[in-house]
Amino acid sequence: MNVHVVCGLLLLGVCNVAALTIMETLASRYEVMSFTSLVRRAGLESLLNTGNYTVFVPVDAAFKVLPEQMITRLYQKENLPELTDLVKYHIVPYTGNMHWTGEKVNTLASKPVRMVTYPHNQLTVVNGVVLKESNLSVSNGHIYLLSATLYAPSGDIVQSLQQDSKYSMFLTAVALSGMTSKLKEDNITVLAPPDDAFLKMNKTRTDALFNNIPLLRALVEFHILPGVYYSYGWYAKEKIHDDNPKYDITYTVHEYGHYQFTITPFDGSVWNKDWLATNDVIHSISGVKYTWPFMGDLNKIIG
Repeated sequence: MNVHVVCGLLLLGVCNVAALTIMETLASRYEVMSFTSLVRRAGLESLLNTGNYTVFVPVDAAFKVLPEQMITRLYQKENLPELTDLVKYHIVPYTGNMHWTGEKVNTLASKPVRMVTYPHNQLTVVNGVVLKESNLSVSNGHIYLLSATLYAPSGDIVQSLQQDSKYSMFLTAVALSGMTSKLKEDNITVLAPPDDAFLKMNKTRTDALFNNIPLLRALVEFHILPGVYYSYGWYAKEKIHDDNPKYDITYTVHEYGHYQFTITPFDGSVWNKDWLATNDVIHSISGVKYTWPFMGDLNKIIG
């Protein structure tokens, strides 16, 4: 009996996939039938049988959490280009790299994904999504199984925050302090306090802060972390430095549930994790970050 037929009948990933193509391997895996169906619908079977690619394949459970109307729309004939772009966003030219430090990799949809491997837990994530399985090397590339579907962020950090009115005070601080260009740099993580966090501060202090550009700039810098910190890359008691050269803060990450975090010092419960932007990631936090020396300088201005 042909080995390809055997693997397909067993619907298991235990056969010698190294002898199979990407498409043949997908057809042999029972847990990726949804993505395999989308590949066929998009007419990309030949591509995955002949080209050399790395494919990020969401398991069926990832599609079950998507709105039913979204799946229905993708299967409508007039939306075939959208479906094709979705599938192509999960395909990149073959790379054998297994350890990543925040690199962008361009997809066949001409939009990049970002790859990070975290040494403390050996997790690799693409756009913050964990690779569930990574040992599927096939004859014309490699397959990674994902716990969720991928989507391309539509704007940089500033543009993403501008889509939500709850961050108007933080964005005002960014603009007044001349830090807009900083938030457009690549490979950064931003801890974004919403307006409610600023309103918790004493109004006299807030008024003084927004009228002192050096201190306002420092405050914004407290919320910028150099590097890629998706939530799956954090761990309990991790130490992270902010991006301010004068008032140094060493943040400590505390895990209080399954990938639920607070960041100290001061109020820093993480509400909205892994908000993707083209230049990296935003995490919404419950409080404004600062240091006691910074607050002392602010109080001196108030008098």
